[in-house]
Amino acid sequence: MLNGNILQINLNNIKHNVRYIVKHYDYEYYIGVVKANAYGHGYNKVINAMEESGINYFAVSSLNEALEVRKFTNKGILILTPVFLNEIDECIKNNFSVTIDDIEYLKKIKNTSNLKIHIKLNTGMNRFGVNDIHEINEIIDYSTKNDIFVEGLYTHLYYASNDNIVNSQIETLTNIIESIDYKFKMIHVMNSEGLLTYPKIKYTNGIRIGDLLYGFTYNENFKSTISLKTNIVKIRELKKGDTLGYDASYTADSDTRVAIVPIGYESGIIKCNKGRTVYINNKEYEIIGNICMCCLFIKIDNTVTLDDEVYIIKDSKHVMDISKYISKYYESAPSEITCIINKNITKEYL
Repeated sequence: MLNGNILQINLNNIKHNVRYIVKHYDYEYYIGVVKANAYGHGYNKVINAMEESGINYFAVSSLNEALEVRKFTNKGILILTPVFLNEIDECIKNNFSVTIDDIEYLKKIKNTSNLKIHIKLNTGMNRFGVNDIHEINEIIDYSTKNDIFVEGLYTHLYYASNDNIVNSQIETLTNIIESIDYKFKMIHVMNSEGLLTYPKIKYTNGIRIGDLLYGFTYNENFKSTISLKTNIVKIRELKKGDTLGYDASYTADSDTRVAIVPIGYESGIIKCNKGRTVYINNKEYEIIGNICMCCLFIKIDNTVTLDDEVYIIKDSKHVMDISKYISKYYESAPSEITCIINKNITKEYL
């Protein structure tokens, strides 16, 4: 029997996914997105595996994440979300590149010596990004005069499955690049979905990849990197008409076997997972009843025993299936499924 819940991370498959990208997509900069504790996979060994296989730059969403990643790599690190002004000195000290999308913000930075920046363009998402080419030029001019290195230029494909939107974004980006008299070290646009869908964008020499590194795709060229398994702590026999769980949320319509496992929403298996399937002995079984804080219920057959392992997440393809299932209740993404797994769950690296 397992001792608790185990999150398994397959480092060899992470390496495979990186190497496949490096081999089949010709870029100078392969930027590994390792936000949210490397999408729930953990920083240390994962970052080492990515770097060993061809990732030569990293991207995170905050200073705290960047500081964690810096413990394990000397490669460049881009903070994708604009940082607070009082965090700039720490960014300079640790050689982080910061996102700039506002000239007035840039002018408020007191210590600009050795500061590295990437200018983000707003091409339709309207989250972060500069709208006006004149402001971009102003940022470049101000940076040149104040010892700031404008390292990169980028935007984000926010609706990569929509050809019209993507083509409009590419056109906007291309027009801006051709109108600016500045040679950027890095220009990066493509994300994982875009990489599989569109040809290389003119002028770009970098890609930011997240989902593909972790196998979050139905594309068979990429391998699974994650699974979450647990053990059965009790098997209960319900009679027809018996209820189960909080709020009597399940009523047996016939005699039913139920496995109780020690994982619930405290660990990231939130309540809307009810009704989707887990795997026991490579066979699918349904989660029934309301998911509790620290346990959940699985409807099983007579072949299941107390000694069997239960895969709450079988593999990366299962993550995709879970995301689709949860999207019936609210908009979900594969990375959400793994990002919310409790960091305290024991990790086992394969």
